[in-house]
Amino acid sequence: MRGTDETSGSLFSYVDLEARIPARHPLRKIRQVVNDALASLDAGFEALYVDFGRPSIAPERLIRASLIQILFSIRSERQLMEQMQYNLLFRWFVGLGIDDAVWVPTVFSKNRDRLLTTDMSRKVMAAILAHREVAPLLSDDHFSVDGTLVKAWASMKSFQPKATDTPSDDDPGGPSGQDSPAEDHPEPTPSETDPMSRPTRQNRNAEVDFRGEKRSNATHASTTDPDARLYKMSVVRTFGATCGVD
Repeated sequence: MRGTDETSGSLFSYVDLEARIPARHPLRKIRQVVNDALASLDAGFEALYVDFGRPSIAPERLIRASLIQILFSIRSERQLMEQMQYNLLFRWFVGLGIDDAVWVPTVFSKNRDRLLTTDMSRKVMAAILAHREVAPLLSDDHFSVDGTLVKAWASMKSFQPKATDTPSDDDPGGPSGQDSPAEDHPEPTPSETDPMSRPTRQNRNAEVDFRGEKRSNATHASTTDPDARLYKMSVVRTFGATCGVD
């Protein structure tokens, strides 16, 4: 029997967000670590607020929402609030129920900035790094990376030797024995019944073994990006980045 494609609203919602999140989802472990760190700072959060007035956004939810924005590279608070309207994973991580209203972006930004300008932002990060499951992952070894990249539509295989054949002043460049211009001998135009010729251009550069070959900008040029230039880092040349470990 074929089911009906009808959409009808329901008066009550029985969605359990905890049951909708997979048991092995990476955010489960992150949320557990963050909640443990926030619970240890409960007294510090309590000291930031007065006992009267309208309740503000819970500081724990402000921090969880900020982490979601960082982890998923959400460009603005407005987009964050928009995605929290329909993304059940975000609602579960932040602590909002399925029927809870999402905050106005400007209200969220002001409350978050007011919280992060205090010393609590440093304490939250320190509590997360000191967690029993995070501390073993840290190391005192120094690792520095120089991520200088030169964007170009070229690969190492596209750098081919430059053409050295230059026509002389006496040779106009045409084949010998042709004194008349090309207009006197027009090429025959293909008819509609002739089969279509296949293009001879390759879709990718051919495999080239350039190991041991000296290449420089004076002798080689890219066939795909003539403006591209070869650059060599002082330590390691690997995808335009230099890495060093102390």
